[in-house]
Amino acid sequence: MLRFYKNSHGILRSQLKYIIIGTIIGYTGGITNYFLWYRIPIPPFGNISASFYILCVAYAIIRYRLMDIRIVLRKIVIYFLSATFVYGIFFFLVWMFETYFSGVFTSGTYLAGLIIAPLFVIILLRLYSLIQRVANKYLFFSLYSSQETMAKLTDELTNSIDLSKIVDSIVNSIKQAMQLDRAGILLIDQNDGTINPVRNSPPAGAVSNGVKYKTAKVVGFNENNGISLVQDNFLTQYLQKTQKPLVRDELQMIAKDLSSAEEKQSFNQLAENMKRIEALLCLPMIISNRLIGIIVLGSKVSGDAYTNEDLTLLNTLSKQAAIAVDNARLYREVRDFSKTLQQKVDEQTKEIKHAYEVEKKAHNDLKQLDEAKTNFMLVTQHHLRTPLSVNKGFLSLLMGGRYGKIPPKIKNVILELDASTEKEIKTVNELLDISSYQLGHGYIQVKPGIPIKSLLEEITNDLRPLADNNKIYLKFENKGAVPDITADEKQLKMALQNIVDNAVKYTRQGGVTVKLESENDKIKIEVKDTGIGMDEEDKKHLFEKPFQRSKEAWTANAIGKGIGLYLSAQIIKAHGGRIWAESNGLEKGSAFYIELPISITNTKINK
Repeated sequence: MLRFYKNSHGILRSQLKYIIIGTIIGYTGGITNYFLWYRIPIPPFGNISASFYILCVAYAIIRYRLMDIRIVLRKIVIYFLSATFVYGIFFFLVWMFETYFSGVFTSGTYLAGLIIAPLFVIILLRLYSLIQRVANKYLFFSLYSSQETMAKLTDELTNSIDLSKIVDSIVNSIKQAMQLDRAGILLIDQNDGTINPVRNSPPAGAVSNGVKYKTAKVVGFNENNGISLVQDNFLTQYLQKTQKPLVRDELQMIAKDLSSAEEKQSFNQLAENMKRIEALLCLPMIISNRLIGIIVLGSKVSGDAYTNEDLTLLNTLSKQAAIAVDNARLYREVRDFSKTLQQKVDEQTKEIKHAYEVEKKAHNDLKQLDEAKTNFMLVTQHHLRTPLSVNKGFLSLLMGGRYGKIPPKIKNVILELDASTEKEIKTVNELLDISSYQLGHGYIQVKPGIPIKSLLEEITNDLRPLADNNKIYLKFENKGAVPDITADEKQLKMALQNIVDNAVKYTRQGGVTVKLESENDKIKIEVKDTGIGMDEEDKKHLFEKPFQRSKEAWTANAIGKGIGLYLSAQIIKAHGGRIWAESNGLEKGSAFYIELPISITNTKINK
């Protein structure tokens, strides 16, 4: 214990200090009990010292969160009530077997047990869940379910790409789960040192380490106080270095263990600054070992201290929040860059009509942009697809039992993480495919004998659960005999699946019908829906550019990426086919038509 104390820091060191003091005094006094063996009358030093030991441990529990005693009490209550139920059922069954079956170990009791045992398990599981909810609501109402909090926040973050909404979800979820009086987020703009506004008319920013901070959202805090906190460079440096939650009550404990007077002064000054704005906890938002923001929290409404369980959950939530905020920022930057680039291209096109020099300059600019885009794709391939594939491999090793047996609860989490990773790999691959076609590197490898009918049947069967969930129909109709075709089966399936999936997602009533027929040396596929439809302007640009979606599409499905139809069109064109869409207008459904030749050769798409 002494060796452990020597190598520990902060609140853990304080916990150990009082346990060690109480232990030494308690056992020293307890030694005096040996005199009583020899009937030597002495004062009750042992009793007094044992009481002192209990007081030291109690002080460590109350002051320094030793053992998170409220969590322990909650579990004791739940286990006690559950055990009471089990023992009650046990003695009731013993009485019943003795009364009606003449004993516990008889053939009648064994047969009855086959029925009673599963019923008992079902009732116990339901009762255990009920006891947990009742205990949390009436005995420990200030406590929360970490799983529910994580699930709720994760769901909100994954269903939004709007930075303002994401920030609101983070602050409100943490404040509600922890029952806090105040909470806030400060964000950094990594590009030019200025914060991007996510609220209307935000206050002026504060500079720390050459980086500007600005209030993203606060509840209960004064916005200017939050900014004044990050003017302390020591705070940002410490959070960047440790990447762990910083509790105000622990700052002075950390300072006691330091030998440098300057560092002690920095910790004490930081504690004063946090006390002045009534901040009790600072959480770093870290992405790739880079601090992108700080979550600042106040006190609990109940007056309780933050427990170890609280800090563990908050640390996890801050990491999830950092990923969501960074993704939202990247999306907004890409969207803004796309608009700016389009404006520049339009301006350059107008100037090209008037002068050769302007045309030459525009050509050079576009060439540089093309080279930058190529380099971006190489970096993306390494920094996105590679680590995702590595994560997928480690998850497979975990599920395969390479690192030992996995508890059921953890196994479910790993399965969800594996599905999420697979989804991200698919998105990255789609982005890489799009850029390959744009750069003229797109290539399909065709083979004869691809059963197009079976391919469409497989696609409709795969998407039928999604249609059933949306309460619409999804039908496949085959008109006459259709020959097998020459195609790249993998890429063609992805293209057709994107089109059918798109129709299902944007249809809320009625349904989707997929038709297949052959005409001369071609096959024709029709995907007709009763969904949101489109106007003439939407039809003009439907397959021309990625990341373009109509206003109606944004309203119907906010998390769509706008790349599926573009990529599908490129693949179909690579097969020597063509795709077009028809619609009678908004809210009048749409029909997508695909024509493909029955026989083609391997094709490389040129820019």
